[in-house]
Order: sequence, then structure tokens, then C-alpha cells
Amino acid sequence: MKRLLLGVALLSIAGPAFAQTQDNVDYSNQKMWDAVAEKDKENNTITIAHGAPFNSDEIIVTGNFIGYSNADEVTAPVSVLTQDDIESRNQAFISDILRTVPGLAVSHSGGGGSLTQLRLRGSEANHVLVIIDGVQVNNPTDGAFDFGGLRSEDVVKIEVLRGEQSAIYGSDAVGGVINIITRAGSNREQWRASVEYGSRETIEGQFSGVVPLGDATLSINGNAFQTEGFDISGLDGEKDGADTRRLSIGLNQVELGGLTLSGQASVNLRATDFDGDTDFDGRLNNTDSTTDVKTTTARLDGRFELAGFDHLLQVSTVETETDTQGGFSSLSIGSRDTASWAAKRTFNHDHDLTLFGEFERETYEFEGDPDVPSIDNYGLVADYKFNKDDLTITASARHDINDVFANATTWRLGAGYEFDWEGRLRGSIGTGVKNPTLIELFGFFPESRFTGNPDLQPETSLGFSIGYEQELKDFEFAIDLFRSELKDEITTLFNADFTTTVVNLETDSTRQGLEIAAKWKPVDELYLGGSVSFLNSEENDVEEIRRPDFLAGFDATWVPIDTLYLTLTVDHTGSQIDTDFATFSNVELDAYTLVGANIKYELSDIVSIYVRGTNLLNEDYQDVVGFATAGRGLFTGLTANF
Repeated sequence: MKRLLLGVALLSIAGPAFAQTQDNVDYSNQKMWDAVAEKDKENNTITIAHGAPFNSDEIIVTGNFIGYSNADEVTAPVSVLTQDDIESRNQAFISDILRTVPGLAVSHSGGGGSLTQLRLRGSEANHVLVIIDGVQVNNPTDGAFDFGGLRSEDVVKIEVLRGEQSAIYGSDAVGGVINIITRAGSNREQWRASVEYGSRETIEGQFSGVVPLGDATLSINGNAFQTEGFDISGLDGEKDGADTRRLSIGLNQVELGGLTLSGQASVNLRATDFDGDTDFDGRLNNTDSTTDVKTTTARLDGRFELAGFDHLLQVSTVETETDTQGGFSSLSIGSRDTASWAAKRTFNHDHDLTLFGEFERETYEFEGDPDVPSIDNYGLVADYKFNKDDLTITASARHDINDVFANATTWRLGAGYEFDWEGRLRGSIGTGVKNPTLIELFGFFPESRFTGNPDLQPETSLGFSIGYEQELKDFEFAIDLFRSELKDEITTLFNADFTTTVVNLETDSTRQGLEIAAKWKPVDELYLGGSVSFLNSEENDVEEIRRPDFLAGFDATWVPIDTLYLTLTVDHTGSQIDTDFATFSNVELDAYTLVGANIKYELSDIVSIYVRGTNLLNEDYQDVVGFATAGRGLFTGLTANF
């Protein structure tokens, strides 16, 4: 039983800004809707004719402290979902949109708003680093990010970098990095509003505006969502609903002499009903339990040029407060404060060198718990890229100085070569590190009989990935083969006296697989895309839980006339192992397929109407043993862009 079991066991109790934001890429005359990106082969740069990063999959912001990379300069597997991709799928939660990404598995513990975890390439949920508008949002308490409350209305671009990335991002980036960009970073004047109503008494409203202030812009984004839900215990009892509120404010491109300032602040409120196991038989009972989560973030950037280098100074903070009432009630607060400096210089057009320094402090508070020490970490990074003609070589190294754990050095090497026939071979090898979470180290929950282990050691990983990409007129595909070995994996230990703690395993965990993705535009009116992933994730030759052996996704969008868009989505999750806490034995969860559809009609240049269907086959499935999931749903809405 793996680290994830700790989160399940504690459910009855509790129920680094390294990627640049879009506004920190220096685009002129930015427009979101007319994407034209052309690569200048001779000078190896990108010319943005209308400055439209949100709709371009050629620009990769993730993995760059300053600026961006072209898609054919990246040596690790990366998936980019543009604004068009997000709007075509039109799924309410980001987690469901991400099902289309190769190697990414979704675990829902109930309906909309409930705990939702993502795993990349067989990693744990807290092995995936998540960044929203330049701020790392993983909960400092348990190391993972809960996607349950993250709606899609404000999101305009998502980049997913797969594989070990600790050489750039440090701890948490063992499985990969998910970079989410919202409208808070936009620099073009625009206004958008939407409203939606549908099944399970679900209602949502969204508003966003970008106001020019001279050369600067002020952005305001607000979203409100509420659903009556359904009984997640599957007992046909009381319904478990949820509601979320999000407000984000951004101030971008403020020029003060040679200094350019940008900032962003957000608050996300989520209230979720859930059912707990009150009789301790390993099955949910109908209860009136609730979890309230408040997440606040803030970021301030300053860009300038000095001594031939482009510089970026950044400070950020994130705080997640979780208040659970029901069963074992608890109140916990995890926070992360970060300050960093990056300097980048290009030599002879072919060589890029970036130096990066960071200070990070994580703290954790738990009501009734003894004082928990904070964790301070200092990170030093050197990142190099050589790019000339058709050859790209990358090398990164990071050294972390930690006041709790032994110092760690991680590294990554990559190379890519583009052939004359529009094919490209790329590969990378690197190491990852994941420090124990604050709960695992110092957590103390007397009522649940859990005690942390301050002697835990960080998990470490070594992995490689080899990939090939090919473009053939209107068809393109990519195939990636990967393998990773994780040492000192942290697992939950259940003792004979019903107490629990966490320990490092002495055996290794191996994750390996194959990912295939393709896009095809057979005619101007039809767009097809899909992916399949095969995964084998084992610890000491035993299959690990909640790692589907097969994943597949398919999208088809047909535009019969200029104002009508028809989209069909099919997402398949293969069989997987999970732990049945009624017997404390592993069971197999059946494979399932989710079919969705979206119909959008533009009533005018400003107003559109849509109808969206989810789980149209009314699949009865489970991602987590004992937790029911949503059946068929139908939703309709209006959007206005002006």
C-alpha cells in the first residue's frame, strides 16, 4: 500500500514559481484570437505576427525561467492544450480536460468539487508539480494539489511536461509539471461573461475583464459554481453538493524606467459535502460531513536587463487552509513563501545560459497539534541549451540546501535532432527528488491514531524518455518510451494495534510505459486528435494502486458552417488496482469509458450558446473503492466575448 493510502486513511479527518506566466513573455500587440506563429529557421527565433500565445502550441513556457522555447527545442515530452482545445472540449473541470494528455490518470473521490488527484506516468499525486499563473499551488501540507475545485472557464492554456524535472523545479517534480495559465496574464483589452445551468441543479457564472492602463493592463477574473450533487456513498441517501468561488486580479506590464513589474493575487473558496466511514467497516455511511478549503496566492515579478543578462526577480506565496467538520474534525494550514532570481543570456545566437537562485519556506499548522518546525530550502540552478540548425542539446543541474534533509543534487540531460523529412528524434535522462511532506514528518492525529515519522528520507528517482515526432502534411504524431526507478518510496504502515505511520520502503518501484499521441485534419472542417498510453507500475514486482494499465482519449471537432462547432470526446481508463479498506486487500476496478459531446453555435460575433453532455453512456464506475461517481449530465450555457 502506497503513500496515497495515507490520504485515504486521513480523509475522515481532513477529508516554486518556476514556469513563467504568459505576461512575462515579451509579446507585442498581443491578441488572443488570431494565432500566427512562424519559426525563423535562420535566426532560430519565433515571429509572432499577432502575438497570440494562448492559441499556439508552438510556444512552450514551462521549463523556462525567462522567455519561452519553440516546440521543436524541447527535449522532454510535452503536451500543450491551447485555448481552442479547452473551448472545444468545454468540460467544466480542468481534471477532465487533462484526460486527453498521454500518461495522465484521474482519480475522483465523488462528484464535482470532491477530492481529485492526478498521476503522471505512474507517479504519486504529490509527485506532480502544479503551477497556476506562475505560483506553485501544491498544498504544502500533503504535497499534492487537489484539482476538485479547479474550473476551466478562466483557463486559456495548459502545458504538461512529463518525466523527472527536479533539475529545474526541485522537489515535487518527479512525475512531471502541469503549468496552467488563466486570463489573469492577458495584455489585450477584452471582456468575457458566461452562465451555465444543468443536471444536478448545477449553476455557474463567470466574468473576466482586461482594462488597459496606458501600456499596462489590469485583469479581473471571477467564477462561482454550485451543484446539488449526488450521494457519493452510493446508498441513495442525502446528496453531497459543492460550491466554489474564485477571484483573481492581475496587474501586468507596468513600466518603471528599465523595470517591468507584473503581479497577481487570487483567492479560491471551496465547500464540499462528503460521506465518512462512521462505523469503521471500510464503507462510506450517509453523513453530513463538510470540508471547506481556502487557497490564497500572490505573486510579484520584476524584469530588467543588466550586464548583458535578462533578469527576473520574483516573490510568491500560497496558503491552503482546510477545515473538515464531521467524523474526526480538523483544521490545518499549509503555506509556502518563495523568493527567486533568474538571469539569462544568449551567446552567439546558439547558446542559452540561465542561472537561478531560490529560497523557499514551508510551514504547517494543525489545530491541537504540537508546534511543527518550518522547512527552509535554498536552490541553485544552472540551465544550458545549445540550439543550431536541426540540433538541440540541453543540460540542467540543481543543488538544494535543506535544513531538515541532506542536501540534494539533481540533473537532467537532453538532446533532439530534426530530420529533413519533418521528423524529430529526442531523448532525455534525469533524476528527481521528493521530500517527505509536513504531515508525513510531523503529523499527529490522536483520534485516527496516526503519527508522523521525522526520520523519513526523501524519495529519489532516475528516469529516461526516448521519443519521435513526425509531421506529414495535415497529420502529426508522437511516440514516447519511458522508464523510471523510484527509491526510498514512502508508504503507510498499518500496525497490529490499529495505529498507523509512514516509512521508507527498502525495495524499488519501477514505472515504465509507452505513450502515443496524434492529430489529423483530413479536411478544413474536421479536426481529430487522440492518444493511447500503456503503463506498468510495480513496487517489488507488485502492481501499484490507482495506476491504470491503459489510457486512451479521442477528440473530434466538426465545423459544418462557420458558426457551428460539434465536438465528440471519448476517454477510456483501463482496469486498475485499489485497496478495499473493508478487507485491507487489493481489488481490481473495472475499466470504463466516458463519452461526452459539445455543441456550440455563435449567435453573433459576441454571443454564443452551447449544450454539453457528459458521461452520455451513463457509465457506472469507480476511481476509488467505495466512492460513487456522476452519471449522465446535460448542461447549457451562454458566453459573451467583447
